[in-house]
Amino acid sequence: MTEQKRIDNGGAEAIRGFNFQKANLILLAINNYMKPNFKIYVEAEDDIVVTFDDYKAIIQVKKQSHTFNSLTKKEKPKGLNKDGSKKNTEKLSILEKNLSAGEKDDVFKIFVKDIGKTDKKRLIVKKPGQICVNLHQLNDEAKTEILSKLPSEDKTKLDNFYLHISPLGEEYDDAQTYLIGTLNKNDISVDNNQGRAIIAELTLNIDHKSQHIIQDISDKELKYMDSEYFSNIFITSTAIIKFEKVLDTLQYGDIKSTRIKKERLKIDLTRVTLKEDIKGFIQSLDDVEDLSNLEIVKIVLEKYLDKDDQNLLIAIAIEAICEIGE
Repeated sequence: MTEQKRIDNGGAEAIRGFNFQKANLILLAINNYMKPNFKIYVEAEDDIVVTFDDYKAIIQVKKQSHTFNSLTKKEKPKGLNKDGSKKNTEKLSILEKNLSAGEKDDVFKIFVKDIGKTDKKRLIVKKPGQICVNLHQLNDEAKTEILSKLPSEDKTKLDNFYLHISPLGEEYDDAQTYLIGTLNKNDISVDNNQGRAIIAELTLNIDHKSQHIIQDISDKELKYMDSEYFSNIFITSTAIIKFEKVLDTLQYGDIKSTRIKKERLKIDLTRVTLKEDIKGFIQSLDDVEDLSNLEIVKIVLEKYLDKDDQNLLIAIAIEAICEIGE
């Protein structure tokens, strides 16, 4: 199960490693994972890269409020060179870093907490975006000003650049509440702390993906999560109803049924391989269509009881029965 720790935040339990950047990545996944050939890359060309079909977005995430000046300001070099001389090469501005990461046909976005009031008046709201509920595009005046601060190789990319004011607060509780609400709106089950378990699992996997270092182009493929992965994580309310219908046919007592429901939460987070193995085993049974749900569960327990907890195995068998019957 995902490792967690407690912090002093009014009694709420914090998910280890959860932050503004990861929260925005998770929100993108929830709202877009059903798109064809959807993939989301973690810290590849930039903080986040989203692709589906012919679409590609290069996304940088900044938890602070920003102005056009702060986005285009070059960072002065700090420290000394090995020979003791001062460093002279300026670091790229936030905007330059974003635009330099992709090709001219890509879409470039910077996610921010907010935009300064004066600069916000020089933005054009675009609803909806391809992957965001709303985007902000530079008006002609702002575009002319910013073009003067960009190197020539990045100027042509500015037409495909957007700002997104994230709906997520940087406070842990606010971000988690918003994400769980979005899961619920997308008919993804959040009952029995399932919403929190999903966020914890995704946070852990984002950390894992971000640790891979890209040394050649093939390494990039170690850094993505796709529709298949998210579909396994995001359990819909319809799937929960099917699960409970099959569970009811087994006629277990209330205590055992409750424990089996709790074990179901672990399946798509930590037991995907075992579920696929059990699903294949059930499909291979002779006259499987003539067997009752209880008979199938008993056969599964006889074969797999040495591999895991009984209630978890029953939960896996029920999910397999639901999927085979679709």
